[in-house]
Amino acid sequence: MAVRRSRRPGRSLDWELDLLELLGSRGLVVPSVVPASDGRRAVDGVVVQRWLEGRQPSSEADWRLVAGQLERLHTATADHPQRPGCVAVPELALARRSIDADLDAVPTTVVEVVVAVFAEFDDAPTTVVHGDPGADNIRIGAGNSVGLLDWDESRVDISWHDLSNLGVKVLDDDTHRRAQLLSDAWETVNAWVAEPAYARRRFARLERALASGGPGRDVISARP
Repeated sequence: MAVRRSRRPGRSLDWELDLLELLGSRGLVVPSVVPASDGRRAVDGVVVQRWLEGRQPSSEADWRLVAGQLERLHTATADHPQRPGCVAVPELALARRSIDADLDAVPTTVVEVVVAVFAEFDDAPTTVVHGDPGADNIRIGAGNSVGLLDWDESRVDISWHDLSNLGVKVLDDDTHRRAQLLSDAWETVNAWVAEPAYARRRFARLERALASGGPGRDVISARP
């Protein structure tokens, strides 16, 4: 068993737990909830879930399995409703907040850059994204099954979020480049308050990429 305490409001946590039930019913390997004695799935934000056995991905073959599972997730959730309190990144300039991103807590010069990047993705596909498919959140199990842990950052957003920083490249060259810009911009604003050093590293990488040509480069060139 695994015990976690969610920081999310009740409606947001319910969305996450509903999503896991849906995905489990469709054959994806995800944590299942162990309800409290009174049937509640969460008590004061505390959720008990069954542990997923397995190991972290460690080879190109493993990461291709992970990419395939993420693509199954995206296909299964193309019309899924948005998580309460979240928006897809092209809408963030108006909404100002989504998950842990708060544009009003980020310097204006940084916001100008990331919003310009986000605006380039109006036509990108949106689905449920896991949001944090790093090795720590993945279990390769028996028969090469792929389990996905920690859905705290899941939401409806551009599906390339999940595919841009895996241990293997799965997108074509142009899409991969765009997806990495998207990821750097999102990580910058999502982590600015909670993980400032990490956020600033991602922003520095974003600026380097934009300076060499890409979405949002006009903002970089116009800055003093």
